[in-house]
Amino acid sequence: MPLPGAVPPSGVFAEYQGKAWLAAAGLTVPEGALATSADDAAAIATRIGYPVVIKAQASELPHKSDVGGVIVGLADEAALRAGWDRLQQNIATHRPDLTLDGVLVEAMGPRGLELVVGARRDAGWGPVVLVGLGGVWIEALKDVRLIPADLAEADVVQELGRLKAASLLRGIRGAAAVDVAAIARAVTLIGGQMRANPAITEIDVNPLVAYPDRVLALDALVVCAPQA
Repeated sequence: MPLPGAVPPSGVFAEYQGKAWLAAAGLTVPEGALATSADDAAAIATRIGYPVVIKAQASELPHKSDVGGVIVGLADEAALRAGWDRLQQNIATHRPDLTLDGVLVEAMGPRGLELVVGARRDAGWGPVVLVGLGGVWIEALKDVRLIPADLAEADVVQELGRLKAASLLRGIRGAAAVDVAAIARAVTLIGGQMRANPAITEIDVNPLVAYPDRVLALDALVVCAPQA
Protein backbone atom coordinates (compact mmCIF):
# COMPACT_ATOMS: atom_id res chain seq x y z
CA MET A 1 0.00 0.00 0.00
CA PRO A 2 1.46 3.43 -0.95
CA LEU A 3 2.64 5.92 1.64
CA PRO A 4 0.07 8.18 3.41
CA GLY A 5 0.55 11.29 1.26
CA ALA A 6 3.46 13.71 0.93
CA VAL A 7 6.37 13.02 3.27
CA PRO A 8 6.87 15.85 5.82
CA PRO A 9 10.28 17.58 5.73
CA SER A 10 11.20 15.85 8.99
CA GLY A 11 10.23 12.47 7.56
CA VAL A 12 7.92 11.87 10.53
CA PHE A 13 4.20 11.48 9.91
CA ALA A 14 1.85 12.80 12.60
CA GLU A 15 0.05 10.04 14.49
CA TYR A 16 -3.30 10.63 12.79
CA GLN A 17 -1.66 10.27 9.35
CA GLY A 18 0.27 7.13 10.23
CA LYS A 19 -2.76 5.56 11.88
CA ALA A 20 -5.03 6.31 8.92
CA TRP A 21 -2.53 4.66 6.60
CA LEU A 22 -2.08 1.60 8.81
CA ALA A 23 -5.85 1.32 9.27
CA ALA A 24 -6.33 1.34 5.50
CA ALA A 25 -3.76 -1.47 5.34
CA GLY A 26 -5.81 -3.52 7.82
CA LEU A 27 -4.57 -2.64 11.31
CA THR A 28 -7.33 -1.90 13.84
CA VAL A 29 -7.09 1.53 15.49
CA PRO A 30 -9.43 3.33 17.91
CA GLU A 31 -12.38 5.19 16.47
CA GLY A 32 -11.70 8.90 16.24
CA ALA A 33 -10.97 11.91 14.06
CA LEU A 34 -8.90 15.10 13.85
CA ALA A 35 -10.43 18.22 15.41
CA THR A 36 -9.37 21.81 14.79
CA SER A 37 -11.57 23.41 17.45
CA ALA A 38 -13.17 22.52 20.77
CA ASP A 39 -16.55 22.39 19.03
CA ASP A 40 -15.15 19.90 16.49
CA ALA A 41 -13.76 17.82 19.35
CA ALA A 42 -17.10 17.80 21.16
CA ALA A 43 -18.92 16.70 18.01
CA ILE A 44 -16.43 13.86 17.43
CA ALA A 45 -16.65 12.73 21.05
CA THR A 46 -20.45 12.71 20.93
CA ARG A 47 -20.31 10.54 17.81
CA ILE A 48 -17.77 7.99 19.09
CA GLY A 49 -18.80 8.04 22.74
CA TYR A 50 -17.07 8.98 26.00
CA PRO A 51 -14.56 8.58 27.60
CA VAL A 52 -12.09 9.94 25.08
CA VAL A 53 -8.41 10.81 24.83
CA ILE A 54 -7.09 13.88 23.03
CA LYS A 55 -3.62 14.12 21.46
CA ALA A 56 -1.81 17.08 19.90
CA GLN A 57 -0.92 16.39 16.28
CA ALA A 58 2.05 17.67 14.24
CA SER A 59 4.83 15.94 12.37
CA GLU A 60 7.31 17.94 14.48
CA LEU A 61 5.84 16.48 17.68
CA PRO A 62 6.45 12.70 17.68
CA HIS A 63 6.70 12.56 21.51
CA LYS A 64 3.50 14.29 22.54
CA SER A 65 3.40 13.20 26.19
CA ASP A 66 6.69 14.97 26.94
CA VAL A 67 5.04 18.37 26.46
CA GLY A 68 1.60 17.63 27.91
CA GLY A 69 0.16 16.89 24.49
CA VAL A 70 -1.89 13.86 25.58
CA ILE A 71 -4.85 14.04 27.97
CA VAL A 72 -6.75 10.85 28.77
CA GLY A 73 -9.94 9.81 30.50
CA LEU A 74 -12.17 12.74 29.46
CA ALA A 75 -15.56 11.52 30.60
CA ASP A 76 -17.94 14.16 29.29
CA GLU A 77 -18.13 17.37 27.26
CA ALA A 78 -17.19 19.65 30.16
CA ALA A 79 -14.06 17.58 30.83
CA LEU A 80 -13.26 17.52 27.12
CA ARG A 81 -13.46 21.31 26.77
CA ALA A 82 -11.34 21.82 29.88
CA GLY A 83 -8.86 19.25 28.57
CA TRP A 84 -8.76 21.00 25.20
CA ASP A 85 -7.82 24.30 26.86
CA ARG A 86 -5.19 22.59 29.03
CA LEU A 87 -3.63 20.84 26.04
CA GLN A 88 -3.46 24.07 24.02
CA GLN A 89 -1.80 25.84 26.96
CA ASN A 90 0.70 23.02 27.40
CA ILE A 91 1.75 23.25 23.76
CA ALA A 92 1.95 27.05 23.91
CA THR A 93 4.19 26.80 26.97
CA HIS A 94 6.53 24.03 25.82
CA ARG A 95 6.48 24.49 22.03
CA PRO A 96 5.46 28.10 21.27
CA ASP A 97 7.04 27.74 17.82
CA LEU A 98 4.74 24.86 16.83
CA THR A 99 1.55 25.05 14.79
CA LEU A 100 -0.61 21.96 15.27
CA ASP A 101 -2.40 20.20 12.44
CA GLY A 102 -5.15 19.68 14.99
CA VAL A 103 -6.01 17.43 17.91
CA LEU A 104 -6.80 13.73 17.54
CA VAL A 105 -9.93 12.77 19.48
CA GLU A 106 -10.20 9.03 20.06
CA ALA A 107 -12.29 6.59 22.05
CA MET A 108 -10.42 5.28 25.09
CA GLY A 109 -9.38 1.68 24.55
CA PRO A 110 -10.16 -0.78 27.36
CA ARG A 111 -7.30 -2.27 29.36
CA GLY A 112 -5.56 -5.25 27.83
CA LEU A 113 -2.10 -6.74 27.38
CA GLU A 114 0.24 -4.05 26.03
CA LEU A 115 2.65 -5.13 23.31
CA VAL A 116 5.04 -3.33 21.01
CA VAL A 117 5.52 -3.97 17.31
CA GLY A 118 8.33 -2.03 15.70
CA ALA A 119 10.08 -2.24 12.35
CA ARG A 120 13.39 -0.83 11.15
CA ARG A 121 15.38 -0.92 7.96
CA ASP A 122 18.79 -2.39 8.77
CA ALA A 123 21.68 -1.61 6.42
CA GLY A 124 22.82 -5.22 6.38
CA TRP A 125 19.66 -7.24 6.93
CA GLY A 126 17.02 -5.05 5.32
CA PRO A 127 13.66 -4.65 7.07
CA VAL A 128 13.37 -6.37 10.45
CA VAL A 129 10.51 -6.44 12.95
CA LEU A 130 10.58 -6.36 16.75
CA VAL A 131 7.69 -7.71 18.83
CA GLY A 132 7.31 -8.11 22.58
CA LEU A 133 5.85 -6.63 25.71
CA GLY A 134 5.07 -2.93 25.25
CA GLY A 135 4.09 0.11 27.29
CA VAL A 136 6.28 0.51 30.39
CA TRP A 137 7.31 -3.17 30.16
CA ILE A 138 9.55 -2.66 27.14
CA GLU A 139 11.87 -0.48 29.23
CA ALA A 140 11.65 -2.60 32.39
CA LEU A 141 11.92 -6.12 30.98
CA LYS A 142 13.17 -5.75 27.38
CA ASP A 143 11.29 -8.95 26.54
CA VAL A 144 11.23 -8.82 22.74
CA ARG A 145 11.92 -10.93 19.66
CA LEU A 146 13.68 -9.61 16.54
CA ILE A 147 12.42 -11.33 13.40
CA PRO A 148 12.57 -11.00 9.59
CA ALA A 149 9.91 -8.78 8.02
CA ASP A 150 8.76 -11.58 5.69
CA LEU A 151 8.06 -14.17 8.40
CA ALA A 152 4.78 -16.07 7.97
CA GLU A 153 2.00 -15.72 10.55
CA ALA A 154 2.49 -19.26 11.85
CA ASP A 155 6.18 -18.55 12.41
CA VAL A 156 5.36 -15.29 14.19
CA VAL A 157 3.10 -17.26 16.54
CA GLN A 158 6.07 -19.51 17.35
CA GLU A 159 8.26 -16.47 18.04
CA LEU A 160 5.63 -15.04 20.39
CA GLY A 161 5.74 -18.34 22.27
CA ARG A 162 9.47 -17.80 22.84
CA LEU A 163 8.95 -14.57 24.79
CA LYS A 164 9.89 -14.88 28.47
CA ALA A 165 6.42 -13.59 29.30
CA ALA A 166 4.63 -15.88 26.84
CA SER A 167 2.44 -17.15 29.70
CA LEU A 168 0.74 -13.74 29.70
CA LEU A 169 -0.48 -14.41 26.16
CA ARG A 170 -2.06 -17.66 27.34
CA GLY A 171 -3.66 -16.03 30.39
CA ILE A 172 -2.56 -16.37 34.01
CA ARG A 173 -4.13 -15.77 37.43
CA GLY A 174 -7.63 -15.71 35.99
CA ALA A 175 -6.82 -13.41 33.06
CA ALA A 176 -8.17 -14.50 29.69
CA ALA A 177 -5.83 -15.59 26.91
CA VAL A 178 -5.31 -12.99 24.20
CA ASP A 179 -5.78 -13.39 20.44
CA VAL A 180 -2.29 -14.53 19.42
CA ALA A 181 -3.37 -14.98 15.80
CA ALA A 182 -4.46 -11.34 15.66
CA ILE A 183 -1.08 -10.27 17.08
CA ALA A 184 0.69 -12.32 14.41
CA ARG A 185 -1.45 -10.73 11.68
CA ALA A 186 -0.51 -7.26 12.94
CA VAL A 187 3.18 -8.20 12.94
CA THR A 188 3.09 -9.55 9.39
CA LEU A 189 1.07 -6.54 8.21
CA ILE A 190 3.70 -4.13 9.53
CA GLY A 191 6.51 -6.22 8.07
CA GLY A 192 4.69 -6.28 4.75
CA GLN A 193 4.33 -2.51 4.69
CA MET A 194 8.05 -2.11 5.34
CA ARG A 195 8.83 -4.44 2.45
CA ALA A 196 6.37 -2.74 0.10
CA ASN A 197 7.54 0.82 0.85
CA PRO A 198 11.34 1.20 0.67
CA ALA A 199 11.08 4.88 1.67
CA ILE A 200 9.89 3.93 5.16
CA THR A 201 12.72 3.71 7.70
CA GLU A 202 10.67 2.99 10.82
CA ILE A 203 7.23 1.96 12.04
CA ASP A 204 6.45 1.85 15.76
CA VAL A 205 3.16 0.68 17.23
CA ASN A 206 3.35 1.04 21.02
CA PRO A 207 1.18 -0.03 22.56
CA LEU A 208 -0.56 -2.62 20.48
CA VAL A 209 -3.14 -3.78 23.01
CA ALA A 210 -4.19 -7.43 22.79
CA TYR A 211 -7.60 -8.71 23.89
CA PRO A 212 -9.19 -12.18 23.78
CA ASP A 213 -10.73 -11.45 20.37
CA ARG A 214 -8.68 -8.69 18.69
CA VAL A 215 -5.82 -6.21 18.87
CA LEU A 216 -5.95 -2.42 18.88
CA ALA A 217 -3.14 -0.01 17.95
CA LEU A 218 -3.35 2.82 20.47
CA ASP A 219 -0.35 4.74 19.15
CA ALA A 220 1.62 4.59 15.91
CA LEU A 221 4.64 6.30 14.43
CA VAL A 222 5.63 6.11 10.75
CA VAL A 223 8.98 7.57 9.68
CA CYS A 224 10.54 8.00 6.24
CA ALA A 225 13.95 9.27 5.24
CA PRO A 226 13.92 13.09 5.68
CA GLN A 227 13.34 15.02 2.48
CA ALA A 228 16.25 17.04 1.14
